[in-house]
Amino acid sequence: MAEVLSRLANTLNTNQTSAPNTNSRGTKAHIPDTFGSTKPDKLNNFLFQCRLYFRANLVQFDMDIAKINFAMTYLTGVAQDWFEVGLNQEDQGIPQDWLSNWNLFVDKLHRHFGLSYPVGEAANMLDNLCMKPGNKISTYNVDFMCYASQLGWGNSVLCHCYYQGLPNQIQDSISTREQEKPTLF
Repeated sequence: MAEVLSRLANTLNTNQTSAPNTNSRGTKAHIPDTFGSTKPDKLNNFLFQCRLYFRANLVQFDMDIAKINFAMTYLTGVAQDWFEVGLNQEDQGIPQDWLSNWNLFVDKLHRHFGLSYPVGEAANMLDNLCMKPGNKISTYNVDFMCYASQLGWGNSVLCHCYYQGLPNQIQDSISTREQEKPTLF
């Protein structure tokens, strides 16, 4: 495992030496946080951070294999161990299709180390979401949209859920206005 990771790190270091982690406009990209299997709810954030890094370094990450090698160096624990087995199998002549296809790699990450039922988790989070005292409506909106975007629920259900999460004083002002409650989210 150490040898495989060392090879990956050397490849990345060589690429970073020849092409620093800045894009053509000179913007420095933030490297992603590590991801381990103990916090499956952090997988989407890890992948988002990787995608941002790739976008800021388009030349360095123009091929899926470069993206996969980079992402694997930020895996820890059981997630790292699982992909190490795949690398070892590849070295022994047993092909691993996820080693050259970013979408398949991401699918393996989700399948083995992501939330077991992401739609149910998103629905639960949306059901329990409420605007906290002192928070801005924009914070509530971002959280709401993050969960709602994973569900595919219709307008009337989303309107109801959104309304239910608002503080009483905002609900009161919506309920007492001349127009009826909004029916389109």
